[in-house]
Amino acid sequence: MPPGVNRFGPQVLSGPFSHVQQPHLQHHASQHQVPSSSNLPPPSFNTHHNFNQNNQASNVNSFPQPASNGLTAGFGNGGGLSGGGTGLASHAAMMGFMHGDALQQQQQQAREQMRRSSGGSGAKNQFKGRIRDVWRGNLAQEMQILRGLVEKYPYISMDTEFPGIVARPMGAFTTKADYHYQTLRCNVDLLRVIQLGITLFSEEGELPPAHPKDGSGATASTYQNHLIPCPCTWQFNFQFSIQDDMYNQDSIEFLTTAGLDLERNEKDGIDPAEFGAMLISSGLTLLDDVKWISFHSGYDFGYLVKLMLCKPLPDDETEYRKLLSIFFPSIYDIKYMVKHAQRNQTVNDIPLTTQAATILNGLGQKSGLQDLADELGIKRIGLAHQAGSDSLLTGKTFWDVKRNIFNGTIDDDKYLGQVWGLNGVGSSLQPTMTNFALNNLLGMEEAPNLNGATIYNQPNGTQVAPSTPGSTQVGLASTPNNQHQQNQGNGIGSITPSGGGGGSGGGGFGNFQYTGGNKR
Repeated sequence: MPPGVNRFGPQVLSGPFSHVQQPHLQHHASQHQVPSSSNLPPPSFNTHHNFNQNNQASNVNSFPQPASNGLTAGFGNGGGLSGGGTGLASHAAMMGFMHGDALQQQQQQAREQMRRSSGGSGAKNQFKGRIRDVWRGNLAQEMQILRGLVEKYPYISMDTEFPGIVARPMGAFTTKADYHYQTLRCNVDLLRVIQLGITLFSEEGELPPAHPKDGSGATASTYQNHLIPCPCTWQFNFQFSIQDDMYNQDSIEFLTTAGLDLERNEKDGIDPAEFGAMLISSGLTLLDDVKWISFHSGYDFGYLVKLMLCKPLPDDETEYRKLLSIFFPSIYDIKYMVKHAQRNQTVNDIPLTTQAATILNGLGQKSGLQDLADELGIKRIGLAHQAGSDSLLTGKTFWDVKRNIFNGTIDDDKYLGQVWGLNGVGSSLQPTMTNFALNNLLGMEEAPNLNGATIYNQPNGTQVAPSTPGSTQVGLASTPNNQHQQNQGNGIGSITPSGGGGGSGGGGFGNFQYTGGNKR
């Protein structure tokens, strides 16, 4: 039996590397000076002599001699990085290193772009972990935290994301509000909400601290001395399937681009019925002293009422309003408040201050949440067009509007319970007016707002009565956040109905029509 070989070379303490020749050390050092852009692995990959098949007798030397091509002769017969080697020196491995480097650069660029669009690194670091994603697995835990916080933080700002507008009602409508409600009703009944974001605030507009010191119950014990901060915003992700549920194709593409993981929604999403049951008993609803803050929230509250009702919305808007006032007795809609102030040039029946007039004049005809936040100088935290970030921005905007436009006081008799998308949309129509007549009013043009309240304009900008839209397209139907979204187009875009959803009219949704619909 041949003598054993020390794989680590001779262990001579006085000179462990005396066998290494100086020219090789110079060559070895030069290998480490190869710029990173060369996409080559460090030369240490080629210095494991034990895999050298050409020099079996020299495996005592841990630093093999350079080959004629200037590279060490490790990794098999081919050696080096020329592509003829094996293992980590093979051509496939080299290509893998290059591909991985390119992917890392792309991911880094995407993260940097996302950081810039989310308010900068300082804001991101400040709120790291404070927007909590909620899935089926942690629903009960997060609802328990909310129950412990809502008494001290009874102002709840809210936003939803849902899969667009897929239907418009046809028939006779007594008022614009009736038309808007019927549009809301048939779409909410047909579709499923994808995300709900809520953010808690105190009566002074303060967020819950990251590490509460005097909280109640599980909240204080969980976060007081813990590295994980207590969330201030919760983003609930619901079950949604591209294969089974109905949606507007343009809206789904927009949500996917905004970063929603719809595959995980299908796999780990919250059961809407389970969430509705928890929401009713959470202390967040049914109470007068819990204030809900929203922006253009007709559809938002429509989906929440559906979650708790577990059946289609009422046919009559009056019955729906009764349910809305039971589940959510105190609602502020920022868009209604701002539009009312713009139209009347007063707040709380008092003329606008110079500061308020300057803000509203600067806002002009822009009507999105992001437009208002920009005018007030509020930076977004998190990703735009996700319900958690939007709800946080909605809440921060509300407190700035209250302070800078409403002089710190909001007259609840005038503004509480008013929902843009159902209220303040225009004067009554003739009861006998039909869609045929509506569609032919003065060459009317439509500019649908993203969350249900459609504003109808003539070419000169005069508001007129509603009509049933044609086959043109509309942008994302969620709480509007910027003017760009709201001006994407008219009508409804292509829709994808579920295998058993909807129908072609009638049923429990009244008469409506699909535009560009298809099935998958």
